[in-house]
Order: sequence, then C-alpha cells, then structure tokens
Amino acid sequence: MDPMEEEVESEEEKGWGRLDDLDGEYEICICARETNYEVMKCYTIKVPDEEARTPLSYFLARPAAPVNLLLRGIQIREYSNFTPKDLSPFSVTPAEGPYISRYLALLNNHLYSVGGHAKLTRSEFEELRGGEDYPLHEIYMPSRSVWTLDLTCPDLGWKQLDKPMRNRRKDPQTIVVDGKLYVFGGLYGYKPIPEDCSSGRGWMEVYDPILDTWESLPNPPFSIAINGNFEPIIFAHLELEEDKHEIMVVDLSNSEENNMCADFLKYNVMSSTWETWLQQHWAAVYSYTQCGRAVVVDHTKAYWACIVSMEKWNTECCIFGFDLKSKRWTHERLNPTPFLGESEYFCWTSPGLLHLSDHKFCLLLGSRNSSHEPYEKASNYLFCIVLDLSAFFYIYSDPDRKPPLSVISVQKYSLDTKIDLLDCMITNRGTQPPKKKKPKTSEEEGSVTTEDH
Repeated sequence: MDPMEEEVESEEEKGWGRLDDLDGEYEICICARETNYEVMKCYTIKVPDEEARTPLSYFLARPAAPVNLLLRGIQIREYSNFTPKDLSPFSVTPAEGPYISRYLALLNNHLYSVGGHAKLTRSEFEELRGGEDYPLHEIYMPSRSVWTLDLTCPDLGWKQLDKPMRNRRKDPQTIVVDGKLYVFGGLYGYKPIPEDCSSGRGWMEVYDPILDTWESLPNPPFSIAINGNFEPIIFAHLELEEDKHEIMVVDLSNSEENNMCADFLKYNVMSSTWETWLQQHWAAVYSYTQCGRAVVVDHTKAYWACIVSMEKWNTECCIFGFDLKSKRWTHERLNPTPFLGESEYFCWTSPGLLHLSDHKFCLLLGSRNSSHEPYEKASNYLFCIVLDLSAFFYIYSDPDRKPPLSVISVQKYSLDTKIDLLDCMITNRGTQPPKKKKPKTSEEEGSVTTEDH
C-alpha cells in the first residue's frame, strides 16, 4: 500500500467525529420556519449520530478544505463518498396554529410558543379604542396567545392554552428557571395593560404551569430599545448557588453610540428584584449583532453564537464568550464554508448553539445547494458541527496554549425544504448514564482547529 494512503488511513483512525467521551447520547429538538411558507417545523436529531457523521476524507475533496494543513499536504488518491442523512419533521404547525416565534421554550416535556402577530377582533378593537368603529381594513397587533406541543405525543398537535399572557408580545425572549417560564420583551412599542403600567411592571412576566397562572414582574431599571425587528439583548439563566437563580440581561441597544459599552442587569427570581450588575461595561459586540439566549457553563462562563458576515459563498460565524467572574470577553471566528459541497452556501439565519458536556458544544447551521440546471430542484441541508471550546478563554501570552476552537465532528442532514432556524434545545439532558471515559493517547487526538482555516 502507498505510504501516503497509510498515513491518511491513520488520520481516519484517530476518531474524527466519534465523540466517545460524551456523557451519553443527546437528543436535540430543532424548531425552524419553512422559508417559503408561514409554517413552523420541528425536527429531532441525536448527537452523536453515526449515520449522519461526515467522514474526514470526504472534506478533502475540496482544495480549500480546513483539514489540509492538519494532514500536512498529503496527496489523496480516493475520497470518501457521503450522502447526508434524510431528516423529516415530527411536527408541522397547521394554518391556525401558533405564530412562528423566534424563541420557544421546553418545560415539562412540552414546547411552548408564546405571543405572535394576530388580527384583532371587533370587540378587542372597540375595547382598545374606546368604542371606535372597527375599520374596513384588518388590524394586526402582538398577541397574548400561548401554544404548547407535548413532545411525548406530538401527533396530537399544538394546543392553545386557556390562560393567555397578560400582555401582548411578538417574538419575546423565553427562558425556563426553576420549573417556570419567564417571558420578556416583545412589546414593540405597545404599552402593557394599565394595571401593569401603573405598578411599573409588564416588560417581563412568568408562567407557573402547576398553578396555571401568569404574573407580571417588575420592570428593569433601564428601558430597552428595539433596533429593527429584534431587541438587541443577550440573556441567560445564571444558576449561581442553591436556591439562588438569576436571569442576566445585557442591553446592547446603545452600545454602538457608547463606545461598545452595555448595561449588564440581573433579575433575582426569588426576591423579584433587578440589580444593575455592570453599568456601561465594555462589550465585545455591536448593537446590530443579533445575539439572543446564551448558554452558561460551570456557572461562570456564558457562550453564544451569531453570524457576523455573510456572503453567498463565504460565511463567518462568531462564537462569543463572557467570563462572569473576571468579566472578560473573548470571541473567535469560525469559517465553516470549507465544509460545504459544490455550489452550496449557508443560509442567513441565526445559528443554534447548545452545550453538550464538559467543553463540547454543537453549532447548528442551515445550508442550500443551488442547482445550475433551471429545472433541477435545489437541495437543503442542516449541519450539526460539534466544537471543543476547552481552550476558548485562553491567554495569548501562553506559549503552550491550545487552539481556542476546534471542530471535532460534523453531522449533515438532508431536508425537504429550505428553513430558517428559530430555536433549539436538548430534550433528554440527564436521562442517560455517562459513558466511561478512556484517557486519550497522542495517536487518538483528531480535530480541526481554527488555525487550519
């Protein structure tokens, strides 16, 4: 056998994409909007998924493959063929179903979709406008509706809750803390109900599924502006100590005008009080950077992802991190374009980022293959890129530092339609026993680093 081929096979044997050190198998629910229709589709994938795992040699077929430097210029005579795994939705919203919200929530095996954009009835309009006649054209406003999908029996479809939210919202942020659903923002210029306005409440409210009640909560000390079609905030659940849970909100609405400074707020769910944690603290993102919900690891570090530059054939995704103890920012750019096939490009949509275990994360991106033939249907895909961020908060002066970001696995799925990613969540965390971990040897190390890009 050619020695070059022997070396390539040894690289394949290094365990690329096998993820043997994960604590079990993770099931991930992905909610997306079908681009051509106002329909929400829900998919489920697992990590690891051997049927969807893309072999390392498959990427070598591209001259710009990020693994070229990893293999030190080895010439490959034959490349692996790979067909992405077919992925079908387990739920599709009906025409009279929930509004396609940017954020959803998972609570007690139920998906929650809150708020939306609904047509006002005649009675609602007359109540809001003091008996004014209903106009000839239809009137739309943010909605109070709440819909749920039972993941244990999704075939039953989405059901609307009898108890709507207190205030109308469109694309509000959602987060689950201590078995309750917190919903905030999304007012879009509309005032809360008079009772909440008079008491300084309404920007946030909480749903208790046991009592089946909604409660309005105190407003933050600063009003948060809306830029375009989204609220420029980062938010996360901080599980600091036993019986001390907080929600962090970073207001980026005026960061561009304030030299990239932002206000960091904390809401204590036990005392129902806000605290201005850091005022006008430097932030590594601009107000036009679309962020959203962050994931917090080890109670000390927050991570999130967004696309920072987008061209049809070149996408850059940025992973941001904030150390809650040292109050230090860091970020790394990842160019996932080399993982694409011929004539394939990533879609302009907010990526999903989930924490798996230890320092392993999965990044979710949608892609599309534009056919050169006029009558040939385009192909659509979903990527699940598993990252190792164990050296993400590195020190630049450390001569022995590891690459801050490494790609250790890529799973690729074929979709029936083009989608815009909305939200994602792990549905089975903590339900499987951890696998026994074996210490790695130098022969087993295998990953693609940002330095290879």
